[in-house]
Amino acid sequence: MYRLLRNIALVVVLLVCGYRLSAQELIVGAEFSTLFDNREYTGMEYDESGTLFSARLTPKIGIEWSKYNRLVVGVDMFQDFGNDAEFLSDSNLELYYAFDKHNVKLRAGIFPRYDMRGLQSPLFFDRSYRYYNNCLSGVLARYEWGGDNHNHDSYIELAMDYTGMRSFDMREAFMIMSSARYAPTLSSEVVAPYCGYDFLMGHYAKDFNPATDDGVVDNLLLLPHIGSTFIIATSNTHRPVSIDLRLGYLLSLQRDRHRENRWESPMGGEIYFEAAWYGISLSNRLYLGSGSPMHLYNRYGSELYYGTQHYAATKGIYNATTAAYTRSFFDDSLSLSAGITAEYDGTAWGTRQWLEVGVTLDYGFKIGGKRREKN
Repeated sequence: MYRLLRNIALVVVLLVCGYRLSAQELIVGAEFSTLFDNREYTGMEYDESGTLFSARLTPKIGIEWSKYNRLVVGVDMFQDFGNDAEFLSDSNLELYYAFDKHNVKLRAGIFPRYDMRGLQSPLFFDRSYRYYNNCLSGVLARYEWGGDNHNHDSYIELAMDYTGMRSFDMREAFMIMSSARYAPTLSSEVVAPYCGYDFLMGHYAKDFNPATDDGVVDNLLLLPHIGSTFIIATSNTHRPVSIDLRLGYLLSLQRDRHRENRWESPMGGEIYFEAAWYGISLSNRLYLGSGSPMHLYNRYGSELYYGTQHYAATKGIYNATTAAYTRSFFDDSLSLSAGITAEYDGTAWGTRQWLEVGVTLDYGFKIGGKRREKN
């Protein structure tokens, strides 16, 4: 409770300051999301059956100046359904600087995870991890080009997420991430080829407790890919069918310096296919590899790896077939995603059903004054 009150006090202070500084605009907004995530994994090698059902509310307030700059503070308030032991299950602070000008995007502080475009494969981050860890603590820089002013086809970005400050009982941990996509401009309106990569360097180090038997762990994942989107016209030309086909190859280097102190390099290929029409989609993701891309999962688990746990399966195979419906309404202020996934890890089949609803009031309420002239 003290932590929540402290965060709310920060919001109030910024609100007061915003009114006093007439050269800026005061921006107010809020975000809401709820996630239902049901897993039925009996017989599968990793992960357990269970249900996550939670709601998150994030009121925000900020100051915007010179059109391209913003300072924002907010509070993430989580409540897991069925958890009546506490007033809130958790609360976290958002506090960041944002710069958006044409092709350049910059973030610094504790900012929303959706500001990052890359690393969308569940190999890197599972759906539930994205929900409960919806912010990055660090920096992000991205340059975009191609396409139009609202949807650039090509980009390159670099981000850092500091997830563990070293202390007596906490190990130092951070991730350096980068991704890129290049989509050449063609005259064809049917075929849109592209290529790119996703990269993650995970660093999991020691704490300050001399009695702890731990060391430094390195985890490097590189997933270059090529692909193409095919547009198939229908009787309703405003709602064509889009087909996305992507081939990727995972290159991995992992090492536990404290124990074996040698590099392991599990590798594998991934094929992704998706057909979508008016928010309805059918997709399949197949990974085949020489061993598990989460080589040290039995030792460190979710402290080191944040992706879908089935990639840790020792059979070197993971297949996920998904039927989903994803749409946005009311000028993108309301989003809906629902679906079911059938998953196979080389041992058994399991299913996962989810429903996620999001509401974004994108700083629609602004207060500001004219810039005062100096005497």
